[in-house]
Parts: sequence; structure tokens; C-alpha cells
Amino acid sequence: MARPVDGAGGRVVFVRHALPGETVRAVLTDRSARAWRAETIEVLSASPDRVRSVWPEAGSGGVGGGELGHVALPAQRTWKQWVLADCLRRIGGQEVAAAVAALPEAAATGTVPVEAMPSERAAEASGDSRTRRRAGTGARTRVALTVTDDGRAGMHCFRSGRVLPVTHLPLAVSEIRALGLTERAVWRRRYSPGARVRAVAPGVGEPVVIISNGSRDRILTASGHTTGRRRVTEVVDAAGLGLGELRYSLHAEGFWQVHRDAPAVLVDRVVRAVISAGPTAAGTRVGDGPADRDALAGVRVVELYAGAGLLTAPLAVLGARVRSLEGSEQAVRDARRTLHDRAGVDLLAGEVTPASVEELGRFDPDGVPGADVVILDPPRRGAGRAVVEAVAALGAGRVVMVSCDPAAGARDLGIFMGFGYRPVAVSALDMFPHTHHVEVVCVLERG
Repeated sequence: MARPVDGAGGRVVFVRHALPGETVRAVLTDRSARAWRAETIEVLSASPDRVRSVWPEAGSGGVGGGELGHVALPAQRTWKQWVLADCLRRIGGQEVAAAVAALPEAAATGTVPVEAMPSERAAEASGDSRTRRRAGTGARTRVALTVTDDGRAGMHCFRSGRVLPVTHLPLAVSEIRALGLTERAVWRRRYSPGARVRAVAPGVGEPVVIISNGSRDRILTASGHTTGRRRVTEVVDAAGLGLGELRYSLHAEGFWQVHRDAPAVLVDRVVRAVISAGPTAAGTRVGDGPADRDALAGVRVVELYAGAGLLTAPLAVLGARVRSLEGSEQAVRDARRTLHDRAGVDLLAGEVTPASVEELGRFDPDGVPGADVVILDPPRRGAGRAVVEAVAALGAGRVVMVSCDPAAGARDLGIFMGFGYRPVAVSALDMFPHTHHVEVVCVLERG
């Protein structure tokens, strides 16, 4: 946020690509009754946290998807920590903020720290300066592009329908960068204005490229040839839980966590939160042994917004009775393919509503709703009061909530606290470096 230099008492303006403490020239891009917005066009006095952008094409006036590329990674995480703390206080409320601040993980600063993904931690600790500069890049296993009117691969500008061509994809994994989607003629010949291009680099096998134009989808190999391959295999390292590698079968266009480290980190955090007598925000800790293969035998788990079964699979392996609900029928079909030989798992497709939550909790022949643990990973808008109330009515002793928006997560946490739940562990994960996004995992217990 900024104020004009000629009037400290003037209107607050949200300025993209500017850092706290900087003096910049900016151009107004949007004025409304709620907020004014601007784009930085010149930095007059730079912050020490400003670095050479890892992706200049996502800079001021450029495409979306890399808006913090000019900020040092530690400063990005500090900024996200401030945002999370502000959301907990301003949206969740003072009681929510105080409950989170009292957790052990917040003891050092009074707020929950934002943690780097393992690959970023390794890069930042490297003795090679070039590797350190590239930290946070080369991590996205999925990339979406839109073809410009003149047939080039591009992306949308921030808050705009305008598409700008791009020449580099530095945030993508090397397998996707090697495809040459922005420069190779083999792709340009297959592009048409307005087409959507998605590249997927799965855990097993070569990448695939999906080109969509209207209702028609073409799936192509890495060399640009049409293929009948419609599925990809993802592999998640669950060695910390003693489960080895978990394999998932997905449709090529199906949803999967974008950062290459995110699936394994989420599996470890969430499953540890379910099985541990005293869960922490750290997931697997030094000295933790593998989970007992029967650690969750008979435990009733309701899983909402379950996706393609990322969390369902390890829970099932550990013996839990899982009833999951997911709105995407394709994702449910993927989960069924992955878990077809697992007993005690019901994978249902449908909208998450109070009625569907109540129905999902009917594990036993008597039909009385109830659960031991509820896991929910709602979309950006969050779960909302009605769904949270229905979850609370299941009487679960523990709830594990994954939030991809700190504002919605803070609101939902406040609602849960109103029904007698208290946070016992919270972790914030920087699963989207060089963007403003942050993932929050909150473990709640009934007080």
C-alpha cells in the first residue's frame, strides 16, 4: 500500500511491484469506491530486498503469475507472514489471532512463519551463487498458456483479459522448459488464436501438451505428435511415513498440486496431523519413526474437497475408513482408479453442502452421522459457515483444514472456534514462490 508523496493523509493506493519503504513512480490502473490500484513504472529509491527479477516478463505491465519475482525469497516469505497475521487478526478476529500466536510455532515472532519448500531450502543453502539466485524457479509441473491473436504463446495480464506473448517460462520445471512452447516452430504450427495450451510434466514419463480450441482437445507428445495417451502417473515420496512411494493415476488434464514438492509435503503434514497424539506444525520431525501400518485402523475419516485422492491414498494404506467427497467427477474417477483395490474407502462425487456432509458421515449401519477426523481442502473461497457448521455437527475430535487463501482460511478458523474447536498446530507453506499465494494447514481439536 502507498500514499501520494504530496499528501500523507490522502487515499491509500495498492501499488504492484513496489516494496515497503520504496519511493516509486506509478501509474493508476484502476479506481473504484473500494480501492485504487497502480503499477510501478520507475523505482526512485529501492528496498534492500529488491533483486533482479527472475522473470522480467511478469514485471510491471507484464503477465500475471510471477508478481514477486523481483523480491528476495526470504522477504517474500516475511511479507506472506505479515499477510497471514493480518488476515487472522482482521478477518478471523482477535480471539483467532491470539489462539494462533500462542502456538509453539509462533513463539519466536508472535506469528506463524512461512516455510520454504524443500527444493527452495536446498537452493538457498547452496554454496553456488547462481543456484541461490534461481531458488524458487524450475518448480512448476503444470503450465497454462493462451495463444495470442498473432499465434504466439502468452499469458494474461494481471486482472485483464489481454494476452501478452512470453518468451521464457522460468518458473516451470526443466522438462517443460525443454519443450520450447514459446519458441519452437513445431508448436507454432499447431497454435490458433485464442487456443489454450497446457503442459504437464508428470512424475513418471515424458511431458504431454494439451491444446484446447473450443470444445476440441488435442493431446500431444513432447515432440508435438498426437498421442492416444490420456493418463499420467504421479509419484509421491511418503518415506517419512514409512509408506515408500505412492503412485496416482490421473487424467492428463486432471488437477494436481503445481509445485513439485507440494504433494509430498502435504501428505506428510496432513497424515501426521491425523495419526499423531500431539500434532505439530512441522510434519515429520527428526526422530519420528515410520507410521504403524495399522495406525488408523477403524478410524472414521471424512474428507471434503478430496481432489484425485492425494490424501485419501495414504490414509487408506494406514487402515482408515475414509468417505470422501469431491465436486469434479473426473477427479473422483482418477481417485477410484488409484484406490480400486483398497477396502474401506468410499469415493463420492458431488457438491460439498451441509446435507452432503451429514450424509458422508453415516459410516455405520445405524445411519447416525459421526466421524473421528474431518479433513477439508476447500477452493479459494473457503468452506463457509454452513459447511463448517455441518462439519462441527459430525462431532469429530480433530479437524485438519488446508487453505489456499489466508483470508478465507482465517474466516473459517473463526467459525470453527465458535463451535468449540481450537487450533493446536498451524503451518504456512510457500508452495507458490514468486507469487502472493501461500498455503496454510491448520489442525484443530475440540476443546
